[in-house]
Amino acid sequence: MLEKEPAPYVLQTSLDDFYVSYRVNAFTKLPNKQAAIYSELHANIQDVFHEAGIELMSPRYYAVRDGNATAMPPEYLPKDYQPGSIKVKIDDK
Repeated sequence: MLEKEPAPYVLQTSLDDFYVSYRVNAFTKLPNKQAAIYSELHANIQDVFHEAGIELMSPRYYAVRDGNATAMPPEYLPKDYQPGSIKVKIDDK
């Protein structure tokens, strides 16, 4: 639903506390389909990151990574994926 010309482009808009903000810009002749376009764009971004083995996280997503499985869908994980073991450190003091 996007036009090939002018070509889509990405701008880095800010450096925030825990992440970099980007704005994806593209052109369409179907502005009434904006919600569907954004939905498909966001789904494709997630798929491409997952295919590359990158788990998208945010400061609002609380996860203890030590020993816990990734939040990526199983179809994007290697067939031999095993979550790490939990490590416990006991302080003798």
